[in-house]
Amino acid sequence: MEISPDVSDAVSEALETALRGGFRSAMDTLNTLLHDHPRHHDVPYGIGVVHGIKGEHEESIAWFDRAIAINLYSVESYFNRAVAYQKLLDMPNCLRSYQRVVAIGPASDPEVAKARSILDTFASKIRRSVGIGLDAYLRAGDKFNEAFALMERDNWNGALKGFRASAALNDSNAPCHGNMGLCLAHLGHKAQALAELDRALELDPGYQPARSNRKVVEKMIEGRPLENPMIETVNFSKDSFLKNQ
Repeated sequence: MEISPDVSDAVSEALETALRGGFRSAMDTLNTLLHDHPRHHDVPYGIGVVHGIKGEHEESIAWFDRAIAINLYSVESYFNRAVAYQKLLDMPNCLRSYQRVVAIGPASDPEVAKARSILDTFASKIRRSVGIGLDAYLRAGDKFNEAFALMERDNWNGALKGFRASAALNDSNAPCHGNMGLCLAHLGHKAQALAELDRALELDPGYQPARSNRKVVEKMIEGRPLENPMIETVNFSKDSFLKNQ
């Protein structure tokens, strides 16, 4: 890892230029610095910030990751990566990035204080709404997303197992039960599918995907898998965050 105050100052000047709208000039400077100083973490960090200012959050995350790969203790890279993930509504990765800020940064750092405040606020919301801690919520979200990916590949058994693991950690998630209902329907278990869809509606009477999908499942024949229906699925991480907001 390279340490050079001159490079850090040049990155700061480039970011000031970007904030004034001079994106091309800022990127020209940063790309030159990247060529000359590839092991200085402030350079990929600066490029990530410029992408973030432009609203290009996926690109910014990739550059913050490059900065972190050079300097594992780059508080500003973790903090800005958390902000980018929040903009993309990827709350598990957002919150884990904030957790990393708190873990490695000095308590007196304003970014550490801000990260701790965000984590405390979100943890309080989760505790009030579903009665579990933040770590359990994050694990449930991870298992949900893994199951959702399997469901998109029509791996109904694998997805069902994943959603059940998620529900074991957080049983108050209507989309989780709704998607379990879809998996069971595709496996031919009509009665069990209806029970899960009813559980989703019990948790959230306004949860329209479960209501719509229930009408489809009602027409099934027990033991005959559901084939190519018009169904709705929901990604829990984004949906639940929007609802909490």
